[in-house]
Amino acid sequence: MKVILLQDVAKIGLRGEVAEVPNGYAMNSLIPQGKAEPATKANLKKVSQVQAELAKQAADSTAVFTTALEQLQAKPLQIPAEMNEQEHLFQAVSAADVVAAAENDGIAITSNMISFSEPIKSAGEHTVLLQSGEHNGSFTITVTKR
Repeated sequence: MKVILLQDVAKIGLRGEVAEVPNGYAMNSLIPQGKAEPATKANLKKVSQVQAELAKQAADSTAVFTTALEQLQAKPLQIPAEMNEQEHLFQAVSAADVVAAAENDGIAITSNMISFSEPIKSAGEHTVLLQSGEHNGSFTITVTKR
């Protein structure tokens, strides 16, 4: 019996895939547990529409990511921070600090997109990673005394 998987099922397939499974397994396990639905023409059409919408959203998010990364690479973000006489920060720069500085420059990113190779605890220029799904890139921030 052909079914459309509503969840990832071990050794069968991933969510959204059409899989061929034994009738008993589909009728007694997958469908009652809400892990799959029969692969009728209507259900297949619905799944193809959902997949098309997801593909469109992925393309849109790629465009937004690329635009944000280009803007961040064009001009280093300025992040003011409290520091001592030796220019060591009292508190490491966080993803929220980077997001706030980006918002001040009109760039829309989220904190889950930001990644540090090591904590930023001193003044000066530092490289920050920007990641979103399969896409990634780096940009420079400048930490200055507040």
